Order: sequence, then C-alpha cells, then structure tokens
Amino acid sequence: MSSQQPSHLVPFAESTAASAVKSACGEIGVPSPRDLELLRIGENALFADPSQKLVYRVARSDTLTAKVAKELATARWLVRQGFPAIPPRDDLTQPVAVEGRLVTFWEYVPPGAHPAPELSDLAQLLRALHALPEPDFVVPPLNPFPLMRGRLERAEGVAEADLVFLEAACRNAEDDFHALVAADPAAYGLVHGDAHRGNLLRRGERVLLIDYEAVAMGPRAWDLLPTATAVDRFGLPPTEYAAFVDTYGMDVTKHPGYRTLRTVRELGMTTWLMQNVTHSAAEAAEFALRMESLRRGDLGARWHAL
Repeated sequence: MSSQQPSHLVPFAESTAASAVKSACGEIGVPSPRDLELLRIGENALFADPSQKLVYRVARSDTLTAKVAKELATARWLVRQGFPAIPPRDDLTQPVAVEGRLVTFWEYVPPGAHPAPELSDLAQLLRALHALPEPDFVVPPLNPFPLMRGRLERAEGVAEADLVFLEAACRNAEDDFHALVAADPAAYGLVHGDAHRGNLLRRGERVLLIDYEAVAMGPRAWDLLPTATAVDRFGLPPTEYAAFVDTYGMDVTKHPGYRTLRTVRELGMTTWLMQNVTHSAAEAAEFALRMESLRRGDLGARWHAL
C-alpha cells in the first residue's frame, strides 16, 4: 500500500471492503465480481457473489493473520469431522492480503425454498459441536476482552462518557469472567463463540453452522447465551426458548455464572455495534439505547437486531 493510506486510517465501510474484494480477485486471477451483495458488516465484511458462487470475507486488517488462519483451519477440521460446516474454497489461494485487509473465499449457499433454520436446529448443532474431540490445531482460549478494548481504542463518533463507562465495565467484569472459567474445567471445551440463528444456513435438508471467527476453547455455556438473552432483549417467545433448552439439554439461565457471562456477552454485542455508529443513524440510535440500559443495569430493556 505504498501509495495508499494504512488500513487503520481508511474507514472500514462497504465501499472500502468491496474495493479489497476486487483487488484480491485480481491478485489471484479470479474474475472480478459482477454483483457484490453485502451480507453484513461488523468485525468483518461479508459479500455474496452468486454469479461466481462465492462468498468473500474481508477482515479489517492484514495484521489479523492468526485469527483468519484459525477460521480457515476450523472450517476444514469441522468438514473432516463430518460436522455440517461451510468449507472455504480451497481451490483458490487464500488468504489474500490487499489494501491493508485480509480476504478469504467461501462456498456460496444460495437461498432455497426450504424453511429457515429454527432454534431447534441451533440447539442440535451445538450439542454436536460440544461433543467433538479437541481439535488437532491450536485454538485460543475464549477471551473477549482484548477484542472489546481494541474496539474502544479505535472508536469514532462515540461520546467520551460512553467510552469511559464501557472501559470500566470491561475492567469490572474481567476478573469474574476468568475466575468463572477456571472454576469449572469439566464445562470447558470447543465453543463456536457467536452461536445465534443468524449463523445458520440451510443447504437442502441440512442446516450448516457458519462463521468461525469467534471459535475458541471456553465454557460451553457461552454458546447458549445468545438464545437465552434473546427472550429479554429481542422478544424471543419463552416457549421457543423452552424448546431450545429441551433440545440442547441445559438451561443456561440456571447456570451459577449466568449473570457474569451475560454481562460480558452484552458488552461484546454493544461494542460490536459501536463500530458502525458513524455509518448508520439506526445503529447509532440502537447503540444509545443499549448504553442507557447497561448504565441502568436494566436486564429487561428491549434491544433491536440490526
């Protein structure tokens, strides 16, 4: 990037991520995407290109080589285990470092006529994932705090009072989190790290668990939190949560560390959203709503999925 700004000075937005995709395709001789469709943007940007049958995943920085290598290794290992995962396109050279980003290439699963995946599908996949042996490659321990602190350090368009509050909340939760993890080694194992219905895809009759960015070794209860907190935060009907619990076989809200784990998870959700406040008025408003509820300690305040 000799003639360009370093990636940390270039906003991570749809346009800059799409530019990295096109450069990466040119770098390895893949036809330039004709119809990029943004799937989501946060820690990474994901684009679909149905014409090429590809999904492009763009990491914010080309310094994230270890994390991207873990994502690729996890996908390959899960496929070898017979687990319903989405494989990378290993016929293509990857990852590709361009424009200060890292781009990887994944199989595209077209929308189908089958019904959308259900929470029961998620529960079944998590039971299967948590029963797998320890992987044969290095998987880092679950530690959400460095990622959250990095977001706070890079924050733009966020009030100083909000940053101070979030920094203090992370400090206050960190010791309790690590003590909880250390106290119950039997409940420790491979976790997806971001297990919610949005990370499910249906391919024919099979439901796939996707997105391996947050895969780690940690308390399995962590993977049950998104569904449990969705009752309070996102209006998930309690009957649907009860069916999830029955399928998985555990109610994480009864876990002695539930409040600690929930606090850390919600700080992560809020700092993730914080990254987009300068790009979207809706996300800025939602960030403000979440901050208000965190300050009040209001566990029942309704949040909105964006």
